[in-house]
Amino acid sequence: MAGKDGKGWIREIKQFYIAHNSDRISANAQALWHYLMYKANENWWNYPLCLYIPEIAFALKISQTAVKRAREELATKGYITWESPGGNKSARYYVLSRTNAIYAGQTGPKEN
Repeated sequence: MAGKDGKGWIREIKQFYIAHNSDRISANAQALWHYLMYKANENWWNYPLCLYIPEIAFALKISQTAVKRAREELATKGYITWESPGGNKSARYYVLSRTNAIYAGQTGPKEN
């Protein structure tokens, strides 16, 4: 997502707030989206991001239930996709480009 000029992620953040002006999302969903962007950048935009709900809740200082609600809100509004392998395994997250940028994992989980 960094792009050739290194500013792709800045465009994504800008587009996030442009979209947010017309289609508001909750504060927890905003925090989760920023956390996922941070983790994606830390992972060099290689997907999936494998994260546990308790890890996210601790990082954002919100409840695990609030993380799940925020995750569903972001997925419903097209900011992310995610999949759960079940059991005690970490969920897999994909941050979707709002600027149609091409980067690793943009399309989300593979269909079986």
